[in-house]
Amino acid sequence: MIITVALNPAVDQTVEVDHFAPGDTNRVISIRWDIGGKGINVARVLKELGYEALATGFAPGPQGRMIEDQLADSGIGCDFVYVPGDTRTNITILERSTHTHTQLALSGPTLPADAPSQLLDRLKRRVRNDTWLALAGSIPPPGNPQVYVDLIAMAAERGGRTALDADGPVVEAVLHSGVRPTLLKLNRLEISRLLHREVQTAEEVLAGARAIHARGVPYVVVTMSKEGAIAVTPDAEYRVHVPPVEIVSAVGAGDAFLSGLLCGLVREGDWTAALALAAAASTAACLTPGTVLCAGPEVERLRPLVAVERIREHSLAR
Repeated sequence: MIITVALNPAVDQTVEVDHFAPGDTNRVISIRWDIGGKGINVARVLKELGYEALATGFAPGPQGRMIEDQLADSGIGCDFVYVPGDTRTNITILERSTHTHTQLALSGPTLPADAPSQLLDRLKRRVRNDTWLALAGSIPPPGNPQVYVDLIAMAAERGGRTALDADGPVVEAVLHSGVRPTLLKLNRLEISRLLHREVQTAEEVLAGARAIHARGVPYVVVTMSKEGAIAVTPDAEYRVHVPPVEIVSAVGAGDAFLSGLLCGLVREGDWTAALALAAAASTAACLTPGTVLCAGPEVERLRPLVAVERIREHSLAR
């Protein structure tokens, strides 16, 4: 079973412009609203892939209940902890001419002191030895990474597995605590912030992933946009090559990757197959506008076009 945990869900506003000019008036081509936040996105993509996950986390105020209602209407099971305050609104400026996006991310409402323990107690009743907890996204104020530390430790005690997808400072705090997620998913910016050095080339990504794996994280996966991904596991190292596509929007591509990876691991138990599904889902997300994420049929179309190879450092090809 896969349980997604959204500590800081959001309502995503995507504003599309032709050319984004900072400090000037920008004419808007289109605007759309979607429910979002990394944990929410992972649950939505899993549904597109035919897997019914359970979405959990915090639901702030009336919009939090609206997010839960929309998930339920989509056939996604929910078990959120209601908290006071307003669900954050994230604004993404999508520049059509360059296919780049700029995000303005709000911090979210301040959590009541007892909210993390409520969520932990609720998840204790659900985690078993066949459970994956997908811990994805930011932490609302006061922003204490201890909530991730406690969830990872609880899952390990019950024989469950955890996949952590968060920014460098949060991951650094988790690793410093002594607990280890089963799987750590990062992109190049996040691994650079975690390692406190610039990581650019595939060789540098591989070296960085190996260094994190050596710190006791069993599975480390780093996505590299058009250059695919690198995965370091106890048994093998992998390089993922993705098909060339015209990117419409990269919003949610990382969340789609994590969804495909977990879905593949649960269904097939094979890293080659799971990485191919992950890359296909991520590529499909790049072909859709705003935060639509991806469509299942498009993922299946792209999956045979993904190449996954076992690598060694001296044979790593860019």
